[in-house]
Amino acid sequence: MHGPVTDDERAAEERRLHHERWQWGGRLPSRRLRAVRGSNVLGLLDFDSDLVHALGAAGADVQRAVALLAARRACERAGLTTVPWVAGALTALAEGRPLPPPFDDTARMWETLRATPLAPGPPVRGAVPPGRPPYFPPTPPGWAWIETSEPGDDGAKHYELGRLPESPPPTVSDAKSSAARAGAGRAPAFVTPMALTHPARTPQVRGPISQPHFALPAVLAAAEPSPLKAALDAVSHALETYGEHYPEFLEEVRPLCARPGKPR
Repeated sequence: MHGPVTDDERAAEERRLHHERWQWGGRLPSRRLRAVRGSNVLGLLDFDSDLVHALGAAGADVQRAVALLAARRACERAGLTTVPWVAGALTALAEGRPLPPPFDDTARMWETLRATPLAPGPPVRGAVPPGRPPYFPPTPPGWAWIETSEPGDDGAKHYELGRLPESPPPTVSDAKSSAARAGAGRAPAFVTPMALTHPARTPQVRGPISQPHFALPAVLAAAEPSPLKAALDAVSHALETYGEHYPEFLEEVRPLCARPGKPR
């Protein structure tokens, strides 16, 4: 049997949830999203966390419709919809049938792609997610993270915990707690650090991509048995297929998450 939860354990769990909430775009994931295993959900969060949560809350019909749309749009962008063996796979997806060869063998699928003559399209750079603020651990009541100085030559920013002017002075219990922690030799994992350094974010630039190599995984993903995993992974691969133009794709997908139906 487990004993009562200690204050240290409770604080550690609060810190874990605080970081998880930041990781998932400001809210905790649903049980359904937590249960998705082996998906690209964490990568997709960097691009559109609201879409991830919307897919997690959608019904299976909506998730299947999104997965099919993603596979179809990815193949369109990659110039594959007129390739007979790809068109056959998209038809099978739309009709709810298993994917035909060569999609039943990944190695054979890539070999078939290499042997298929494709007209080169315009060069497209890889997708880069929008930046977001760095993570700051939770602060005790009356404290806040304060930038200590101008960024250094390397662009890094330094922060330390500072007591807010309007906050009351620390209580005796606060002082005893701080002394006890200092006497322990090192701060336990749940204790908020006193200083942070966030390195400068270097703008990420990706080179040209091979769109067919991202589009075919979208087709495979759309056939996943789990509707939610199919939607998350197909959208992730389609987004990568669009590359630098991925906002166009997300603009089309978002409205579909709110209602059931088949993609155009």
